[in-house]
Amino acid sequence: MRRTRMLGIVDSLTYSNDDWMTMQTAHMMASAILQRDPTTHENADRLARMVMKLFDQGLRDPKEIAVAAADQETLVSAIGSQRDSIAC
Repeated sequence: MRRTRMLGIVDSLTYSNDDWMTMQTAHMMASAILQRDPTTHENADRLARMVMKLFDQGLRDPKEIAVAAADQETLVSAIGSQRDSIAC
């Protein structure tokens, strides 16, 4: 029984190929919304983590994930810019 429970936990922490495709599509769409290169922009990894977090929270529509991730990234970037301008 314990082994079955552990396998269930491992299964819930892994992504299927379809899951990865959904997240990749959402990341590409969010990058396009932000007008950023999805691979070379300095915050591409942060955006990818936001996409994964939203997916893990239950969102499955790539467009919905992309819009939410782009909105969050816009806010985080604005906060970072404000913090940088105050520090100078």
